[in-house]
Amino acid sequence: MKKVLFATTALVLSAGFASADVTLSGYGRFGLQYNSEAGTGNSETTVSTRMRVNLDASTETDGGVTFGGRIRAQYDNGYANSRGNAALMYATYNGFRMEVGNANTALDSAPLVYDSELGLLDSSYGDIRSTFYAYNTGAYSALESNRMGVSASYSMGAFSGMLSYINPDQTASSLPANVAAESSLYLAYASGPLTVAAAGTWNGSGIDGNDIAFIGAAYQVNDAIKVGLNYADEGVNSTGLDMGKTITGYGSYTMGATTFRAYVANNDADDNDTDTAFGIGADYDLGGAVLKGSIQRGYGSVGDGYDAETVADFGVKFAF
Repeated sequence: MKKVLFATTALVLSAGFASADVTLSGYGRFGLQYNSEAGTGNSETTVSTRMRVNLDASTETDGGVTFGGRIRAQYDNGYANSRGNAALMYATYNGFRMEVGNANTALDSAPLVYDSELGLLDSSYGDIRSTFYAYNTGAYSALESNRMGVSASYSMGAFSGMLSYINPDQTASSLPANVAAESSLYLAYASGPLTVAAAGTWNGSGIDGNDIAFIGAAYQVNDAIKVGLNYADEGVNSTGLDMGKTITGYGSYTMGATTFRAYVANNDADDNDTDTAFGIGADYDLGGAVLKGSIQRGYGSVGDGYDAETVADFGVKFAF
């Protein structure tokens, strides 16, 4: 991601801090979005927009330890205005990284978890369906105003791993019934054309008993072709409904400035109208921006009373 450098200084301070910088980065996207099951009285086709700006500040000590933090502002269509979020604080040294506050989580950070995604909205029915904590873009909910996260990650050569812990309310001596702190772990290996990863989350999104297991593998066949396979033993939702198991096969093919993407996913949750979902999409590199589009069919929902939905999107995404 190309960053816009606002200030880079070479300050030598009595406290021992050797250099500091502040950067902005992010992306924007806009286009059309379609959902065949938008619901009675709702338009099936809408304009989709998002603007995201990350503000990062960091400083490095004479000993080589980097301390820093990030805050984010984001606007999506449907918001009354742009939203800020809680701060992430971190320290890094020789492949080790520790985060505190609005910390990234292991399952959300694990390689391959989102590799089947496609289209303008970067979505896939092959994604893990269960909920789990991640770096939070907007404000915390009223029930999580005292949420606190801690994570630690380390990478060495082809190996990487991460642990994370999120407490929905660090000020409470005990959490309410059916609420628990989330713990998460991932281990990964990437060498040459092969990447494999495994991850687990316990009490995802603070839901007691919402335990998720993930394993995935991807292989870069050549410069043009990549294939992958993901498996997730899903957890439960907030009402205790079992989300089933999901297996997703996906691939991409690049030809010149165009990359074609596709996936097929199967999930066996009882609430599904159908157990098979699939999607196809394409990206076209404009040089500084990407034209993206996709069409996907989902699982539907028996409980919510809608058939397997068809969704599509098309538009432009740019990063800075």
